[in-house]
Amino acid sequence: MKHVGLAGFATAFVLGTAMVTVAVPPAARAADTAKPVTVGITVYDMSSWCSWGKQGIDRLAPSMGVNVLWTSANNDVPTQLSQIDSFIGKKVDAIIIDPVNSSTLDAEIKKAKAAGIPVFAVNQSIKSSALTGYFGPDDVKAGADEMEAMAKLLNGKGNIVVTEGPIGGSAQIDRTEGINAALKKYPGIHVLSMQTANWKRSEALALMENWIARYGSQINGFVSENDDVAIGGITALKAKGLAGKIPVTAIDGIKDGMRYVKDGTINTTQLQNGALEMGEGLTLIVGYVRDKTPLNGKLLVMPQIDKTNVDKYYGQLYVNQDKFLADLPTIVNANLKSGNFGGQ
Repeated sequence: MKHVGLAGFATAFVLGTAMVTVAVPPAARAADTAKPVTVGITVYDMSSWCSWGKQGIDRLAPSMGVNVLWTSANNDVPTQLSQIDSFIGKKVDAIIIDPVNSSTLDAEIKKAKAAGIPVFAVNQSIKSSALTGYFGPDDVKAGADEMEAMAKLLNGKGNIVVTEGPIGGSAQIDRTEGINAALKKYPGIHVLSMQTANWKRSEALALMENWIARYGSQINGFVSENDDVAIGGITALKAKGLAGKIPVTAIDGIKDGMRYVKDGTINTTQLQNGALEMGEGLTLIVGYVRDKTPLNGKLLVMPQIDKTNVDKYYGQLYVNQDKFLADLPTIVNANLKSGNFGGQ
């Protein structure tokens, strides 16, 4: 996966499903609460994915002796810059960023580094040589995989519409790259329109309404770069009696997304377990703060979910959610010891 500007990091680590070598189990280091740690976290918005990720953070932080300062930028770059500046002023031990835009935070990250505060990107990469590390999914593969799924559903022929994430975010850049790379293999599939819906259901609903008015029956498939936006688009399709008739592919595996897979209005999604990913990331970062041990790993490869396996994942994460969160410290500890970050 290409992450522009990540070369030259002092350390880099990514949550992945593959085995990795870690000199000392980070979970064991982070469990040492002799040194209290304060971590400032700023996320692009309180999307469904970020809300689930926060539950993982909230479950793990107290047991590790970690004080978390959680903020949301509401998809506004100046707000996120202000939040980072606030963390620097409070002299936190580390800053975690899920960026609004991957290209606009370099100066503030350099300011944090100059103040001796390590900064980590989570979920989406950031273009800054001052970043201490990154962890997140293989979004290029995710985009390619969902496009391959759509190509299979359409038997290689048809017209599609595509909703992107916020322009300039690495998830949008990389997932779109993967979608376009896969499209090159299918000359019989044509993109009628590709536009952002900013991870917002309301924006996706309005966008799909416009597409239906403009293209009507020409639309044969709907590719969405996340579940929330897929659901917004499906709401517009339902109003026209088209939900379940036009195939839809998405990414994230949020609760509502899996429900739509269960009822057949989303054909495939990919599971990016926010609570697990952010919980493991916090543990790794706190371990780094406490002993500066370099960290490395593989990109998270998200499993594809369809009707054949959705009940398994839905049951684990959402029917028995309290049990999953209660077990999360044990799961994270086992994953970080084995290097199988995606195990659950």
